[in-house]
Amino acid sequence: MSESGYPAFCWFEDFVVGQQFQYGAWEMERDEMIAFSERFDPEPFHVDEAAAEALGWGGLIASGPMIGAIWRRLSKDAFPNVETVISPGWDMIKWRRPVYVGDVLTAKSHITEARQLESRPGEGLVKMANDVVNQKDETVMLSVANWFVRCRPEPE
Repeated sequence: MSESGYPAFCWFEDFVVGQQFQYGAWEMERDEMIAFSERFDPEPFHVDEAAAEALGWGGLIASGPMIGAIWRRLSKDAFPNVETVISPGWDMIKWRRPVYVGDVLTAKSHITEARQLESRPGEGLVKMANDVVNQKDETVMLSVANWFVRCRPEPE
């Protein structure tokens, strides 16, 4: 077992279409939300509580790209030993609900595709559909991420 509680996923062959995972817990902190947004997404509702209230949000809300980055951190922590080569990108990302200070985010993922790559011998593509949910089990972000993962080496 890995630190995440899942078997030590390392290789492309360890992933199977239909597998489902639930992992992580990230509590949203005011100062962290503001710092991220001031640097990367300085909209008033991300950096100023009074402005967020005046705009009808009911409080400071997190930047969508921050939620994507948090999912990536949670996924790396859940699968620390995966022999990823690179991600060729995400197919889709949607923000469904605002994320507020104090919300606790977790991830639910399932494998939708796993195939060896003809163009990259020794590697496979793992496609993962992800829901990031808050403590009320409400989806705040949907995404589909792609990983290039090394195939298990042949025994010598």
